[in-house]
Amino acid sequence: MDEDGGVDDRSAAPVLSAVEHEAAESLLGDAWGEPVEVCTAEVVWTRDHVVRLGTSDGRSAILKRPRQHPHGGRPDLEAFGIELASLEYLAGMPTPVAPRFLGADVNAGILLMEELPAGRSLADSLLLGDRAAATADMVAYATALGSVHAWSIGRTAEFEHTRARYSPAADPRPWWLGKIERERGRFLRVASRFGVVTEGVDTEIDRLVRMLRGGRYRGFIHGDLCPDNVRLADGRMRIFDFEESSLGSAALDAAYLLAPFPSCWCFASVPADIADLAMGAYRSALGASGVEVGDDFDAELTAALAGWIVARATLIERALKSDRDWGTTTIRPRLVSWTERFAAAAAATGTFPRLRIAAEGLHDRFRSLWPIAVVPAYPALAGPGSTPVRVPGWWEPGL
Repeated sequence: MDEDGGVDDRSAAPVLSAVEHEAAESLLGDAWGEPVEVCTAEVVWTRDHVVRLGTSDGRSAILKRPRQHPHGGRPDLEAFGIELASLEYLAGMPTPVAPRFLGADVNAGILLMEELPAGRSLADSLLLGDRAAATADMVAYATALGSVHAWSIGRTAEFEHTRARYSPAADPRPWWLGKIERERGRFLRVASRFGVVTEGVDTEIDRLVRMLRGGRYRGFIHGDLCPDNVRLADGRMRIFDFEESSLGSAALDAAYLLAPFPSCWCFASVPADIADLAMGAYRSALGASGVEVGDDFDAELTAALAGWIVARATLIERALKSDRDWGTTTIRPRLVSWTERFAAAAAATGTFPRLRIAAEGLHDRFRSLWPIAVVPAYPALAGPGSTPVRVPGWWEPGL
């Protein structure tokens, strides 16, 4: 190894700068109560902003720094600040769900957290496991999520203050709400071109945006809770990667169980009985902490499902011209699934009737235009006659 903690390859740049290396040793020394020597540093997978540190006594930790823009430009200091604020905030939970926060040096541009024990992600179990394991992990995922929401509801001011300290320039709204606002005009135009009636839809979009800012279910939300952003370790599901976190309606996270996973490469259908089990576990986690869930929460879940369709207006336009790969499938099956899921939820809750009509109209047109667009199944949950997703060649289980 070289003196900066990088790989001992004279032709390669060190993984850590001298400033990062020194700051990491100081922070770990403070966290662990004794001098620390960082002797190895390796990039995790292909994420240059995530580094696994090894120490001379055999311990390890994870270092994160601002993500570099892929096309140049300034580092993403806002996302870095949001993650730092999130880890510091969640460190107050009595039973940890996030990785333990070990410290940060803002001037050096690093934060440190524990390296989670080896285990499987929900993506691992859905793509490579069996039905029993995948079902159990869906329930564990939902329970962990519910515990975060239950703990944070009523503690929102603390996160607001922490986030303002580390990422004052960041939009405080959930990123989904910003996307909904930017895409709503395009959504109305696209729907109109399909011959879908859009009268009154704009008013319902206003309503769903208000709901998703959060009322009595306003709490800390992850914002990008994909199946590979969790890990089952020591019998509990742990959650990581908080760069998109904010305060908003807990439904913005919980509805990931229903859509499912609207921001994620690892997409496939989730059978209704499995989704019901997971949602029941989520509600139980809220109830165990004294958060009573009523019909108004079902309405907020429906609002989230509607918002994700509005937010994907540009994606819809592109899919009309051509399909493209995204992780486990292409774009078109996702649009077929998301419009169907929202329309069903709106019918069940009696909410957003005009958006429901628009979504049903879009769904019918998608089915007509794309007759071969099949919503695939996770291999672990695939039933007779279903089409399993393809597992991307770049994906590495266990990371």
